[in-house]
Amino acid sequence: MMKKIFYLLTMAVAVMTVVSCSNEEDDLFGDSSANRANAEVKKTIEVLSAPSNGWIMQYFPGEPSEWGGYNMLVKFDADGKVKVANEVSFADYTETSYYSVKQSAGVMLSFDTYNNLFHVFSDPSAPLAGDQGTGMEGDYDFSVMSATAEKVVLKGRKQGTYVELTPMPTDMTWEDYLKKLTVVKNEMLSLKYTLDINGKQLIGSPYRRTLVFNDTDADGNATTISVPFVFALDGMNTYGKVNVDGVDITGFKYSEDGNFVSREGDASVVLKQVEQPLNQLLIGYQWFCSYENMGTYGKKAWAYFGQGLEEIGDVLIYALVGTFNSRFGFHFASLASDGNAYSGGLNMDVTLISDNKVKMQFNQSGYGSGAWYHEYAKMDYALFPFGYNKAKTFTITTDNAKMPSYLILSDDSDKNNVIKLSYSVVYFPFLVEE
Repeated sequence: MMKKIFYLLTMAVAVMTVVSCSNEEDDLFGDSSANRANAEVKKTIEVLSAPSNGWIMQYFPGEPSEWGGYNMLVKFDADGKVKVANEVSFADYTETSYYSVKQSAGVMLSFDTYNNLFHVFSDPSAPLAGDQGTGMEGDYDFSVMSATAEKVVLKGRKQGTYVELTPMPTDMTWEDYLKKLTVVKNEMLSLKYTLDINGKQLIGSPYRRTLVFNDTDADGNATTISVPFVFALDGMNTYGKVNVDGVDITGFKYSEDGNFVSREGDASVVLKQVEQPLNQLLIGYQWFCSYENMGTYGKKAWAYFGQGLEEIGDVLIYALVGTFNSRFGFHFASLASDGNAYSGGLNMDVTLISDNKVKMQFNQSGYGSGAWYHEYAKMDYALFPFGYNKAKTFTITTDNAKMPSYLILSDDSDKNNVIKLSYSVVYFPFLVEE
């Protein structure tokens, strides 16, 4: 009996000790974990909704080295609504949708309902770019890494890509910001760059929102360096620090002279635009044709080409002039009546006469399905405006020699033969006949 009483007293002391320790933990660590989590969520919402003019969101969808970055403007309301604008849409256009902030292995910010301006970067139907089924693979659920009045840092839950938000200036409208950003973007873009670094010069070109430079390693092997970036009003910001030839770079400062010094202030690290001769632009890149941008002569010739496609039941997908697979000439893709796509080209000889003049003529050769379409779909007429039976000499003009959106070829011997070629892809739903 005495043993049982002693055992019960011992258990009572142990229970009292546990209760005492539990109370002591509450005193040491403050509120419960659930309350602390709710407080973090509440604080995050307060930070997000505080700026009266919203935030500048520098967003990198998917893999930064593949897509680079884009500017979005976002304004969060405390009631769960978010207004969005972005640099790839009209400057005065916004859409409002819903967001949420909750605890999920840390504080998570989610853009819950579909917003065309935000989810265009994650939509698997690829409305902006990317492959069907994946799109640009951007995130819309983010871990909140830090949130202060000066900066919010997010990390994509799926891709792990970091995103920074900084307060939008209160003395500027969203529309003005996006318009000024477009000016800087247009001024800084170029089809060719050089990068002065460590006493040498690297040659590079843009690929989406990345700069791609060619270099050699210590063993003399060719290497490629990709620099993902996003535009800002004062230049370019890279995705984090990018190491180029042993030098860390975080971006380049905008300058009207086309020489952009690194943000680190090192005058020996300079990104320079290269203005190329117009005929070099023609032969060095791919320029898309459209029926609407042909002159009178070209439209008549392409009407016969359209008849040839109609007779075999095919539809032209695209057509371009320039260099493709190391061949200069006319290149195309077509959708046949059997549902299969075919492609190929007809090669042309080209002579560079001066910086803005070129002579072209079909050289009776081709590749892929080019010869078949030449014989059975009247594709010879597609080359008439460019030089088929005899060479044609063109004078070339453009809107911007550093980053042209088009080239205009004016036939020196026929004022009715003027062809406008687009740097952006042009797809043919069909060929219009006159």
